Amino acid sequence: MNSFYPHLFTPLRIKNTTFKNRIFSAPNGTRFRRLEQERLFEAHKAMGGAAQVTLCESYVSDDYLRQTKEVVPTLADKNDLLIWGEIANAIRFHGAVPSVQLHHSGPYALKHYPWSPDPAGPCAFVREDGVHVREMDEDMIEQAIEDYANAAAMAELAGFESIMLHCGHGWLIAQFLSARTNRRTDRWGGKLEHRARFAIEVIDRIRRRTGKDLLIEARVSGDELVPGGQGIDEIQEFARMIQDKVDLVHVSAGIHEIQDTLTRQFAHTMFTEPGCNVYLAEAVKKAVKIPVVTVGGIHTPELAERILAEGKADVIAMARAIIADPEFPNKARRGQRERIRPCLRCNSCLNGCTHKANFNCAVNPQTGHEFLWLMTPKPTRSRNVTVVGGGPGGMQAAITASERGHNVTLVEQSDSLGGLLRISDRDELKKDMKAYKDYLIADTLRKVKKVMLHTKGTPELMRELKPDAIMCAVGSRPFFPPIDGIGGENVLSAEDAFRSPGKTGNRVVILGGGLVGCEAALFMAHLGKKNVYVVEMLDRLADPVDWRHSNPLLKALRADARVELMTETVCLEITARDVRVRTKAGGERRIEADTVICSAGLLSDIDTVEALRPCAEDFYVIGDCYKPKKIMDAIQQAFYMAMDIL
Repeated sequence: MNSFYPHLFTPLRIKNTTFKNRIFSAPNGTRFRRLEQERLFEAHKAMGGAAQVTLCESYVSDDYLRQTKEVVPTLADKNDLLIWGEIANAIRFHGAVPSVQLHHSGPYALKHYPWSPDPAGPCAFVREDGVHVREMDEDMIEQAIEDYANAAAMAELAGFESIMLHCGHGWLIAQFLSARTNRRTDRWGGKLEHRARFAIEVIDRIRRRTGKDLLIEARVSGDELVPGGQGIDEIQEFARMIQDKVDLVHVSAGIHEIQDTLTRQFAHTMFTEPGCNVYLAEAVKKAVKIPVVTVGGIHTPELAERILAEGKADVIAMARAIIADPEFPNKARRGQRERIRPCLRCNSCLNGCTHKANFNCAVNPQTGHEFLWLMTPKPTRSRNVTVVGGGPGGMQAAITASERGHNVTLVEQSDSLGGLLRISDRDELKKDMKAYKDYLIADTLRKVKKVMLHTKGTPELMRELKPDAIMCAVGSRPFFPPIDGIGGENVLSAEDAFRSPGKTGNRVVILGGGLVGCEAALFMAHLGKKNVYVVEMLDRLADPVDWRHSNPLLKALRADARVELMTETVCLEITARDVRVRTKAGGERRIEADTVICSAGLLSDIDTVEALRPCAEDFYVIGDCYKPKKIMDAIQQAFYMAMDIL
């Protein structure tokens, strides 16, 4: 029995398959174009100790894809068998059970060419993008059932020991299951037993087409979270219908095509309670006799252990926690809790594969780039490296250079490490960021030979230290726009407001409605300020691209009567008592303000960079002093530049 997390590391045996622990790596979209990259990505999860690794949304039909065939292999094409086999082997060789999620986009397939078939589903409708969806007739339903069975057989042939049958998130099987989307009056619609017929026939056909040892894990949405959608009562009944046909029930929530449900489906943010779907898994577990898997924002071993100990689920599925640290299971098993790299729940991984076709992690620079870092040559010798700046980029640079065998000195002019991550110290909503900051600091102090606080990186110090390489991560400073009164004592930067909230008064005006400004507004509201105003020159707030975070943030702000959001509004003057603005309508308004928080952006510390540049043979510029961006950019730059020191 594991002395740290006994329930989490109790093996689970189903049929002839033994799972070495109760941690499953849940499916997550990657969009990798290279077999080598996909194989390494999945292999690292298995190497990290996950009991099962499941590939995401693998298509059972070439006719109903969400992206082009050139990007993603399918389980419908026998020419892709070698690809699937290589990935299954990469998982199995490292002691994990290889699994693949069987997926049919149905109504939400994309028309890639004019001759592509129109998408089809249980009922005909016109999508928001104007595409017509056909109602599936008997022949089309039969073909879909065959597609699932053929895909399962191909997965088994490739070496997968388990399949995840996607019966949730609004995809084809879920469309048949839910009365919201299935309005048929024939044998495939009506009562739940008829709406469940498609799923059951798919399962039965798979069982006839595959061997007795192949495991079937049915993923369901325990609640679709929309009016008229399927709820837990029907899902309990459906789970009872299939419990003698499948081996596990995996309980998620939400619908892929409805944004408001995604924070419960997979895009969990700081506004989503960890373990947000556990109550649904608990309800299903009470209804069935087979193991139940829970998923949704479970990113600490303590929470996972408690869920299992309380009997609310049998298995914990994790996606982003294992993306952030594939070694999560091994570290937990060994009692190395403090060495688990925390997930920020920032959705950089999702944003990357959705908007850039490039999979990234804000805290783990290796994730999604395994092929790149494995090909980097080892250093030829140990070199003296000085890192100037103890923010996230500086700490990552120092950690990586130290791991590569270099003699590293980290110089930080303030009294503590952390940089801008220190804004998380007092904001309860930023506890994930604080956990990451604390992890970086601990890792730095453990691995870096010399850390010098209260020490400014100057050319004089560099002449004393004589570094072979300097990694400059001196960060940035707040930008204060040229507004009358901007230099007053009642004006704070956003960083100062987060770090020293006691300096803020009862009426607060925030200049700048980007993500930081909006988060500062919510922080002020949570502190109980009487009035909070956000003044933004543009016609939008937060970050529309990062809507997974911005939408719940703005929803929380708009629900608070003390907060007023003002777009297309320009600040004209700041006094000791108020702020004068020009409103969207063109008139002027005075807003009472005890404190003004300036969140107008950051300026790179170019002067320090240029002063230090001549001080070493090799010079690297990292993070905000290169260009103010996000945590992920600083961490990735720091990691790969440190790898360049040979």
